[in-house]
Amino acid sequence: MMEAPPVALNRTKRSRRRGRILESVLSSRARLSVLCGLLVVIFLTGGSSRADMQSLVLLRPISLLALGYGLLTISQEHIRRYWPLVTIAAATVVLFAFHLIPLPPGLWHSLPGRETIAELDALLGLNDQWRPLTLDPQTTRNALLALATPCAVLVLGIQLGTGQHEKLLTFILGLGVLTAIWGLLQLMGSPRGPLYLYSLTSYGSPVGLFANRNHQAVFLASLIPVMYCWAQLAQGSWKDIGTTKGKRSAMAAGGMLLLIPLLLITGSRAGLLTLILSVCVTAALIAVIAPAGARRTHRSSALARIAPAAVAAAVVGGLGLVTIGLGRDRAFERLIGSDPIADTRADLLPATWRIAVDAFPWGTGAGSFDDVYRMRESDTLLRPEYVNHAHNDFLEVLMTGGLPGLLILIFGIVLFAARGWGIWRAGRAKIRGNIWPAAALIALAILFIASLIDYPLRVPAMASYAVLLAIWASRGSYVADPAEYGPRRTRMGRHSKKSS
Repeated sequence: MMEAPPVALNRTKRSRRRGRILESVLSSRARLSVLCGLLVVIFLTGGSSRADMQSLVLLRPISLLALGYGLLTISQEHIRRYWPLVTIAAATVVLFAFHLIPLPPGLWHSLPGRETIAELDALLGLNDQWRPLTLDPQTTRNALLALATPCAVLVLGIQLGTGQHEKLLTFILGLGVLTAIWGLLQLMGSPRGPLYLYSLTSYGSPVGLFANRNHQAVFLASLIPVMYCWAQLAQGSWKDIGTTKGKRSAMAAGGMLLLIPLLLITGSRAGLLTLILSVCVTAALIAVIAPAGARRTHRSSALARIAPAAVAAAVVGGLGLVTIGLGRDRAFERLIGSDPIADTRADLLPATWRIAVDAFPWGTGAGSFDDVYRMRESDTLLRPEYVNHAHNDFLEVLMTGGLPGLLILIFGIVLFAARGWGIWRAGRAKIRGNIWPAAALIALAILFIASLIDYPLRVPAMASYAVLLAIWASRGSYVADPAEYGPRRTRMGRHSKKSS
């Protein structure tokens, strides 16, 4: 036999080396690494909702690169498994892009909510101008680009297997600890010191990696059910500190004892209300899935269900009293006292509703609230403070997105409500097996409720976190990547070697 020439051998070696490199770059481990790196960038640079923050120069290009990488590695199976989430994301992108399509002058002037501009065009002789549907093209373009960040998280997140998602869950909790510790350092430092990452921020409050104390507080409140889930996913008994579950349970309890006082110190009304909700619902979840003993009496069973709620109430109440005793009761003072800014937000709702009705069914355009509201703002609402959002995201979606935006929002709410109802109806044993999606639904509901009085999901970090919660809430009790994590576990409990 004749040996292959050296040139051919070298070419074969280079080809194999390139193949191994390409396989490594496109592997599931690489996708997890890219997503974790992206989340670090998002939390360090995407803690504000403002469109003019300088960190967007770094965040947007990295998000677009990560999105391109995710689209390169995604498969039809990933899309099929998470088709509702992909549908919501795709519909939102299409809607925002549709708002930027130029329309004929006659059609544009006939749209609801454009009467004033149509009159001005007639006076200035601009009746032949083609315009996009949105009343503020610049902010709509910014809103479209802003979708790159949560879309990148979605595209990468739906490609991960169960084991990788468990690592990602731990990573998110690590980011939560980071923003909490950062907030503590802000309290110990100067009220306007360099630890505040944004020029327009809640100076003097422990905002952590965010610009707004409400967003920091709501994020910390939503982590409580996530921490409980993280502890429950481990093996062993929570009573035995030597087991993984025992260690995680102790760490989760310590984390809650750190987060609750820090949240109270922020002085956030939204944070205080979501904290109460988070603790109560998580306590109810603990009571529902508490393991029943083999011979537990009716009395002890009832006690086991009541105990978590009682302990939760005692913990929140005790930490609240300690916080007040230390003179850091700003949240309680703001809750019972008058707040001119809060009064301004309350006045926004009827004004926003009127604009939404006038512009229905097409809306004013994605991201256009600021300019459109100032154009329609009543003289009676003029104050030294300014607003850049409606402080009710559902109403702002109706105003800017019109009927299409409302339909996308309703689809998402119905989707997750049905998921929660399905878990609840499955029974106590099934809830214990679906602790991960149940905890994710609780955290997601907290963000939605906070969106009734604020705009947390317009912050890139919070939007990306919500995307991960949506992925976890959509997951069943199966392994997503059998090639890496073993045979798939179906909902009926059987095993299948079919590739996922």
